[in-house]
Parts: sequence; C-alpha cells; structure tokens
Amino acid sequence: MRPVTLLSILLPASGFAGCVATPKLGGPLPVRNQHPAQLTVMHLDPADTTVLAQGRTSWRTDLAYTSLWLYGSNAQGSWFMDGEVLRAALDARVGLGHGLQLGMQLAGAHSSGGFLDDFIESFHDSFGLSDQDRQTRASDRFLVEASQSGISAWSVRQSSAELLDVPIHLTWQVLEPGERKFGLAVRGGFELPTGDQNHGYGNGEVDVAFGAVCDYQSQGIGWNGHVQHTFAGTPRLSRAAGFSFKDVTSIGLGVEMPLSNDFHAMVQVEWETSTLRGLGPRVTARDQTLLWIGGRYQTSPEWSIEVGFGEDLVGLASPDFTAWLAFVWQPASSGFGP
Repeated sequence: MRPVTLLSILLPASGFAGCVATPKLGGPLPVRNQHPAQLTVMHLDPADTTVLAQGRTSWRTDLAYTSLWLYGSNAQGSWFMDGEVLRAALDARVGLGHGLQLGMQLAGAHSSGGFLDDFIESFHDSFGLSDQDRQTRASDRFLVEASQSGISAWSVRQSSAELLDVPIHLTWQVLEPGERKFGLAVRGGFELPTGDQNHGYGNGEVDVAFGAVCDYQSQGIGWNGHVQHTFAGTPRLSRAAGFSFKDVTSIGLGVEMPLSNDFHAMVQVEWETSTLRGLGPRVTARDQTLLWIGGRYQTSPEWSIEVGFGEDLVGLASPDFTAWLAFVWQPASSGFGP
C-alpha cells in the first residue's frame, strides 16, 4: 500500500475521531507476522500500557488466516514457501496488582495448500500487480522448506492440527496512561517449547523475550508503539544441518481512531528482523514489515469483536496477506482479589 493511500485512510478517519467525546481506548490489535519461521519465535504482541486491576481477567480467542508464497536461492541456500496457514489462539490475562499483569496464550495451527491461489493471481492480474511467478507452480499446493548447501535445514510438514509453543509474559506498568499523558510499560517472558520441532511448529527451546510499550492519547486519538527483542532457539534438525535461527528484534507503531462510541478504527505497522537471515537467499535475509488495517466493535461493556487485514510493505519478504478475527471477553468482575 502506497503512503498516499494510507494518508487517504488516516486523514478522514482522524476527523471523525475528533467528534467522539472522551472515548475509552482499547489499544492496538494484538496481531503478528504469520511467516512460518517467525511463528516459531516468541512474539510480544502489540498492546497498550493499561494493565488489569488486581483480580480482573481478560479472555481473547482469535483466528488468523494467511496466504504464503515466497521463493529464492543462491549458492549458499534456498527457500521455498507455498501454502496457507490458519492459526487459532486462546489468550488469557489477569491483573496481579501493583501495576503487574500476567498473560498466557495457547495456540494451534492448521496448514494446507488452501484455496486462495487462483483468486490472488486474478487479483494481481486485474490491477497489474506482480504475482511473483505464482503461475509456475500448480495451485493449492503446500511446501515450506529451507535448504543450505543442498541439505534440508528446516521444513514445515502439512498438518490438520498442530500445537504451537506456549508464551507466558509479565507486564509492569511504569507510567499510567490518560488524556495528554504518556503511558509506559515494560514486559518480558518466555515461551515453552510445546510445538513439534520436527514438523516445523516450534524450535524445541525456551525462547526469552523482553520489551516495552508506550502510548499517548490526545483529542480522542490514541497513539501507541512497542519495541522488543527475542532470543530465539534453533530446532534440533536445523542445528544438525549446521544452521541456526537468528534472534528477532521488532518495532511497531499504531494509531487508534474512534469513529463512534462503539467502533474504533486501527492502523498499525510492524517491522521485524528475519530469523532465517543466515540462510543465504535475499528473500530470507530481508527485514519484514507488515501493515495492518482493522477495527474494534464494542458489542457490550464486556464483549468486543476485532477484525484486521495484514499486507506486506516489503516485497519478496513477508507473507502475502492475512485476515484476522478475534472475540474478546473482559468480565466486569471475577472471583478473587480485593
């Protein structure tokens, strides 16, 4: 998406946002890159600096569906990625008091050849966009594999259901957010190696991540950002092939614009380094940048629905397209705490 197109979305929306009196902001969409290799590395999803009060809980279930297509090679190694992946997750958070919040996520993946190839090729043809030679491969096939020096260094096995690694993270609110106030929180955590490293759904090691989030609200519009770094593990089969996954650093920025009391629009962008950048080909060495456009609809004080659409801003690097849907439940009260 070109910058002019992005501005044409932001400017009218910001005008509507100014008409909503004292909106209650919910923070950015907790989305992430669905590149299969990046999914094996712990990611602290975008968030605001608000933490739950002691004893309060929040529950989220989300679905992310992504079309994958990317290939490249050089004398050092090769990479081929074709298919589609559905990631489903259940996220739970609880306030511990004293500005602390604990979070945990249970996620699984379904991978297949999918059904979007013909549609995407037609879409690219209609708008004169490059299809990156999709027509050279039969539609709706699945293959994700990295090779180095002619030896398979990592791959993903097609599967109807696979458990992914389980992240556990702790957030500490340093500065409380508010109107014309700068909010700040620091966070960190680790990821349990529950995903099958032999099938490409985990790295078999305990990842450790740390980072910070900040936000600022002015005239009804919320601005947010985050930065993080993850010390990534390497699957056993990759180590045996002499290849190691690299640590991942990411930076994200976003804006939340209330278009009404019940509906807020979000625009977010996140840049991150590639964990496969040591493989060799340029398509695995490039940093990855994703643009997300979506919104949140508050159906009741306790329930909300979130939707998002992700697109790569750096060609020949990230997954093509991701559709994201989430349901959020934040009970008004819970059974413990003061």
